[in-house]
Amino acid sequence: MLLTILGSGTAIPVPDRFPAGYLLQTQTAQVLIDCGPGVLRRLVQAGGDLHKLDAVLLTHYHTDHCADLAALLFALRSPNFANRKPMHLFGAPGLLRLVQKLTEAWPWLQPRGYELELHEVLPGTFPLADLEVTAVPIRHTAQSLGYRCTTAAGSVAFSGDADECEELVLLARDTDVFVCDAATPDDEKLDGHLTPGLAARHAARAATHKLVLTHFYPACDGHDLRAEAKAHYDGPIVLAEDLQRIPIGQPDWG
Repeated sequence: MLLTILGSGTAIPVPDRFPAGYLLQTQTAQVLIDCGPGVLRRLVQAGGDLHKLDAVLLTHYHTDHCADLAALLFALRSPNFANRKPMHLFGAPGLLRLVQKLTEAWPWLQPRGYELELHEVLPGTFPLADLEVTAVPIRHTAQSLGYRCTTAAGSVAFSGDADECEELVLLARDTDVFVCDAATPDDEKLDGHLTPGLAARHAARAATHKLVLTHFYPACDGHDLRAEAKAHYDGPIVLAEDLQRIPIGQPDWG
């Protein structure tokens, strides 16, 4: 598998970080995890192709994680994508209502020339191409899910936005990579979010093999986030950057 960071930032606009979005590529599938504003542009910058995109997994429905869903639905109506394979959207209960309200506001988001499949996800495991995906409820909103994606090659977990909860440990248990919210420095914690130290504590308990910190607010600038995490976790720590590529289980990727 290959993970590409498309957006490592938040709703606060900054020059070098787009809001949340991640591209996961396997031998047979390409999947977006979250689709914040600007993520489709980042997808193209990373060499991605909407012809090949199979699915979008939404962790929750805050705008910085799903605003480009409307842009995606509009783009797929183009004759350029006529007769492409079905597009699958996954999210917690509320996904159907979200898409319904979007299409009521913008009727031209209705699918044309392709099939759109909506899947409201409950906690549990489901197949997606060659992936086994496990959805776990996470403390942030009532509709927040973390996703664990596994193939024969390896495993990666995505916390989405998250606050302290035991479910994060379950989600990331023994994964190759854990992509985790670390929104602000340890001494500036925001309600509903983690800090580098808190993310690291969960990663250590989960025995994940590599921790990728992400979803950085501007308050993180000038702070040694790696040191804050290293105090609680002794594995490899990556500070996410937009367009960064992280191989999972296949060192020859990228």
